[in-house]
Amino acid sequence: MSRPFSKPVDIRETLTRKPPTLDHVLPGLLRGSVGMLAGPGGIGKTSLELQLAVGLATGTPVLGGVFETLGVELAQQPARVVVVTPEEQADVLAHKLHAVAKHLLRPMHEGGTGLQPSAFLQRLADNLRLFAEDDAGSAMLLDARGRVSSSARGLLRAARGARLVILDPLRQFHAGDENDSGAMNRAVRLLRQLATRTGAAVLFAHHTSRAATQLGVGDAAGAARGSTALTDGVRWQLNLSQPTKDWARAHGKDEAFRREHVLLDIPKANYLAPPATKVLKRGLGGVLDWVPGLGGGRTSASATQPRRADVRRAA
Repeated sequence: MSRPFSKPVDIRETLTRKPPTLDHVLPGLLRGSVGMLAGPGGIGKTSLELQLAVGLATGTPVLGGVFETLGVELAQQPARVVVVTPEEQADVLAHKLHAVAKHLLRPMHEGGTGLQPSAFLQRLADNLRLFAEDDAGSAMLLDARGRVSSSARGLLRAARGARLVILDPLRQFHAGDENDSGAMNRAVRLLRQLATRTGAAVLFAHHTSRAATQLGVGDAAGAARGSTALTDGVRWQLNLSQPTKDWARAHGKDEAFRREHVLLDIPKANYLAPPATKVLKRGLGGVLDWVPGLGGGRTSASATQPRRADVRRAA
């Protein structure tokens, strides 16, 4: 058993060799780290998760290549992905998965992947592990006292060899008080251990607060519901939000546009310069697709701190 603080970083060795390449699962989300996907209910978090999972599992671009524009080289080979969604029925996920597959198997000139259906299906069968309400069992990893359950060991086994693990929503994986910083610290710490032991990036879904939606600051890091320990504890955060009326007015868009589109922001990325807002369009079956040429005009990094304070006061 090693003694704490007994092995400091070797400065001479560190500075006399080339630093290792950072392995980005998504731009700014490294292997072995924990991230959060935040957004209000019904905004499209599950659809985005499935698109992320399918893209990584098949080695194809996600959301029309939106992440390839952020200046980070991403691995293109198919990789194992584990998705656990205790609130979703398998039949509902089947409809969503069909919609994603149909979207990606379009001809290449329409934005499809170019994969033959048989190759696409084989890659998914080999690499995607999807656990729904019917087969996830008890997903509770921490009880109300912060004790680790046997389900945590089951998740660790299922996640071995994965490049990305998605848990949706976080609320189903712990019994603690979301407003208790100690409880949320324990939850994030457990997910960090999962990421460290498997080498996977772990991404959990979480709701934004009602105040953030009302104030139109769903793009801010502080928009996440509950204790700020969640935002403080993750290394990466992606937010989905509806365009506000002010945003639509500034971009010359009407109310119908607001209903049909979603804004994607990355307000926290420890290993990436904060990118500008991206615009996604809702398609058939809830599938999201990037709309190039729209967005910009705000980056969460410039507004995260004052907005976080505003959100907490309003809540």
